[in-house]
Amino acid sequence: MITYRKILGYKVYLKDDNHKYIDIFLNAIKYKVECVKVLRNIDDTKVSLIRTEHGLYIFKVFAPKSKKLERFLKSFVKGDYYKNLIIQTDRVREKGNEFPNDFYLLAERKILNYASVFIMLIEYINGIELDDMECISEEIKTEIKQKMDKLHSDKMLSGDPHRGNFIVEKSGVRIIDLSGKYCNSQRMAKDRLAMERHLGIKNDKKDVGYYLVVYKLKLRNFLKKIKGKK
Repeated sequence: MITYRKILGYKVYLKDDNHKYIDIFLNAIKYKVECVKVLRNIDDTKVSLIRTEHGLYIFKVFAPKSKKLERFLKSFVKGDYYKNLIIQTDRVREKGNEFPNDFYLLAERKILNYASVFIMLIEYINGIELDDMECISEEIKTEIKQKMDKLHSDKMLSGDPHRGNFIVEKSGVRIIDLSGKYCNSQRMAKDRLAMERHLGIKNDKKDVGYYLVVYKLKLRNFLKKIKGKK
């Protein structure tokens, strides 16, 4: 269950009302945790593996620098992406689907519905990325397909199912960096087509969503050819 509270000017969404995650969050923003490894460090996104008294966690800070007015306006229409992601992750895991990595805490600095800073505490998965494997076995492909089908049946998306977003650990294959977008037939079809492209897992479901995605792609390519001839 995700609970809500205000802490130091942040709107905080918390898994299971667990104060452990609040302690980690407060220590992390005060630089009182050990940074084991910097996983990403670009202008608007910092992702680190941190060591705490409670174990290892992924700590992510996202502070969008561009298109601020556009993001502000969209926040009233599209809602809160990361809030939706932590709620959806919790909902899916509560139903017994532990394929997605867990999402423990989300802290946001907000003006109305617009957030200028997102701070996230996420499960660290100790395993091997598919990116680091020379080839993906048929056994792993079958497991991914079964788990992605279950994820879709629970109305949640990967959004970007490439090799870098799958990790093999002792309990099996896990997925990271999921999507907080609303799940519909087109987005599920995009997931399946991306799995076919990146992982070699054949798409065997050609529903309305699939044909809409294929049609839009063909139309986009056709328009590009017309523009190229001008």
